Amino acid sequence: MNMRKITSMTMLTSLVLLVLNSIILYIVPEGRVAYWAGWQFWGLSKTEWGDQHVTVGFLFLLAGMLHIYYNWSVVKSYMKNRMKEIRVFTPSFNIGLLITAVVAVGTYFNVPPMSTVVQIGSYFKQSAAEKYGEPPYGRAELSSLEKFSQKESINLGKALDLLKEAGLQVEDADQTLFAIARANGTTPQQIYVIIKPGKRTADK
Repeated sequence: MNMRKITSMTMLTSLVLLVLNSIILYIVPEGRVAYWAGWQFWGLSKTEWGDQHVTVGFLFLLAGMLHIYYNWSVVKSYMKNRMKEIRVFTPSFNIGLLITAVVAVGTYFNVPPMSTVVQIGSYFKQSAAEKYGEPPYGRAELSSLEKFSQKESINLGKALDLLKEAGLQVEDADQTLFAIARANGTTPQQIYVIIKPGKRTADK
């Protein structure tokens, strides 16, 4: 086996997957919305896409380091001046460093076109929030049915009855909305829709 070729192909394929992950994470809804609505793309949740991004990123980093090792002679040639002396700050390196610095600093100070890229991402996330809806409070899906009912002024007994009437299996009131949703192949948001009619009114 040719390790140089394997390294190059691994670097290429991991880069393609890394770019795909980046695009998906760029448009994915905010965490509170994604977890509440059970958002998925190609069968993977926001967390799972994030995990993919981390592990594939490490693979790309490792392949990149090996690529530099196997092609060190070429890298060194890029770092030589006209006198064939190795210099880190060659014109090519300086231009690359400048471009990177401009993007980083421009992002920090929120100036175009970097700010435009960020704003487009925010637009996608806001659109998703409008489409899927916001949870009543942060990480509501991790609350037990009992705690959630208390916070949302829902009669716990009525909530349990509504869930059973809808054909959903519930172990007990200590189960989280996420656990109930996952056990029944639905989303925390749908659990809320089902039990919402159990809200207490002023005279109850």
